[in-house]
Amino acid sequence: MGRLISVASGKGGTGKTTTTANLSIALGKMGYSVCAVDADLTMANLSLVMGIDDADVTIHDVLAGRNTIDEAIYSTAYENVSLVPAAVDWEHVLIADPRKLPETIRKLKGRFDFVIIDCPAGLQLDAMNAMMSGEEVLLVTNPEISCITDTMKVGIVLKKAGLTVLGFILNRWGATERDVPPEVAEEVMEVPLLVVVPEDPAVREATLEGTPVVEYKPDSEGAKAFMELADRISRIAGLKARVRG
Repeated sequence: MGRLISVASGKGGTGKTTTTANLSIALGKMGYSVCAVDADLTMANLSLVMGIDDADVTIHDVLAGRNTIDEAIYSTAYENVSLVPAAVDWEHVLIADPRKLPETIRKLKGRFDFVIIDCPAGLQLDAMNAMMSGEEVLLVTNPEISCITDTMKVGIVLKKAGLTVLGFILNRWGATERDVPPEVAEEVMEVPLLVVVPEDPAVREATLEGTPVVEYKPDSEGAKAFMELADRISRIAGLKARVRG
C-alpha cells in the first residue's frame, strides 16, 4: 500500500522543495516507485527542480476540473520517479480550487510506493489543504530558533488534525556559529530528528544546475544526508497504518 507524505514547514525558504526532490530521487534509487507532487499552487518550484518546466497539464488544471490526475502524471529523467507538476503562471492559480487537493492527491495512493507532496509553508488555507493531502508529515526546518518554533507549531496543528508526524529534518546546519544545535532543535520540536543536512556548496550548485544533489554529486555530504533520510523514511513511513492493521 502506497504512502502519502506531506513535506511541510513553518516558514518559506527552509528547503522543502529541495527535500521533496532529493527524497523522491533517493527513494527511486532504492527501487521504490515514487510520485512527487507540486502542491505549492502559488510558488511552484518543484517542476523546475525536477526538469519539467513545459508541462501541458498541471495540478492546477486538475483542480480546475479541466483534466484528470492521470493526465497530469509525467515521467522524469530519474529512475522510478514520476511528477505531478504545477503551473507557474497566475492565470492557473486563479482557476485552481485548493480545497480539492486532498481528494485529488489521494487518488494516487496505491499506484506508487511513495507519494511525496511539496507543500506551501505556514498554516494558510492553501498550505493546510496541501498538507492534509498526506497521511504522514515530514517537517523541514533551519537551525534558527524562530524557524524551529514556527515549524513546531505546524507539527502540533497537523498532529491534532490526525496526521502522523514522522519527524523533522534540520536543514543547512553549520552555516554559522549561531546555529541551534541538533539536540536543542529536537528538544524544541518534540518529534524525532531524522537527519541533519549540512550546509553544503554542492546543494547550491545542484540547484543552479537544475539537478538535485543526490544525482548531481552523490558523494557530497548533502547527498549522503538525503540518502540517509530516504533510508529512514523507507523504514518508518506507514508505521501508524501497519500498527492499526
